[in-house]
Amino acid sequence: MGLDGLHSAVQRSPACKPLQIPLNCRPFFGIVRDHALWEAGMSEHLHWDPLLIQRYNRAGPRYTSYPTALEFAPVAAGQEAQILAQREASRPLSLYVHIPFCAHLCYYCACNKIVTKKRGQAADYLDVLKREIHQKAALLRAAGRLSVVEQVHFGGGTPTFFSDAQLSELWQCLREAFEFSTAQTADFSIEIDPRELRPTTLATLKTLGFNRLSFGVQDIDPVVQKAVNRVQPLALVQSVMQAARRLGFGSINIDLIYGLPHQTVPGFAQTVAAILALQPDRLSV
Repeated sequence: MGLDGLHSAVQRSPACKPLQIPLNCRPFFGIVRDHALWEAGMSEHLHWDPLLIQRYNRAGPRYTSYPTALEFAPVAAGQEAQILAQREASRPLSLYVHIPFCAHLCYYCACNKIVTKKRGQAADYLDVLKREIHQKAALLRAAGRLSVVEQVHFGGGTPTFFSDAQLSELWQCLREAFEFSTAQTADFSIEIDPRELRPTTLATLKTLGFNRLSFGVQDIDPVVQKAVNRVQPLALVQSVMQAARRLGFGSINIDLIYGLPHQTVPGFAQTVAAILALQPDRLSV
């Protein structure tokens, strides 16, 4: 849906519909939804259903991953090997590596993260991560299910919290433990905070074999950025995207978020227009 369609949908909608949000779990978004409607001139149409609010006024899982966190449980001895043995032997593997460290806290983020300026903490985590990588590979090998890896994604947190040397060490560990696909369709991606890039990091990532980057932008409005504690000028985003293009990265994604404090429909339209002008290969909203 384009922004015009989104604006029309907001105007037509019976916001009218009560907010179906577990308020003590995600109150931030409850407030934001109200603010967005207010800015759209729709505050007079809000309908608050006390019974519905009370019904959902409890902690609930984030539905950005599946299964949700409520389905997680301790793994009994031998259970992981049994699960891995059930997968199709010919089915390619996808690997996700979580690097939880962040130098700055983004107020909208609910990911598993550790906010710290102490870069030394990364070394201990990397050691544990390498042991887990070899453990998983050994389990798959023992089950006869160690197939080729077609997808790798580094997420966080902020993956580039790791130094270039640590990123290289981690990548080398993965290459030693698993067989990586050489197909053109293989997807090796990493999340990038434009504020957390050293001058040599993009070149290091390209040399290692990453072919897709995902830049977190969220909004270009300085007022919105300050409200969510993620201040990054549009010029910075332009600069890192240009550097990535020069290095030959085949796919660049940009993440945006709507529903943040102080956002308006016209303001977010400006953000979308500015980002589209940068011509990313993918756009996640």
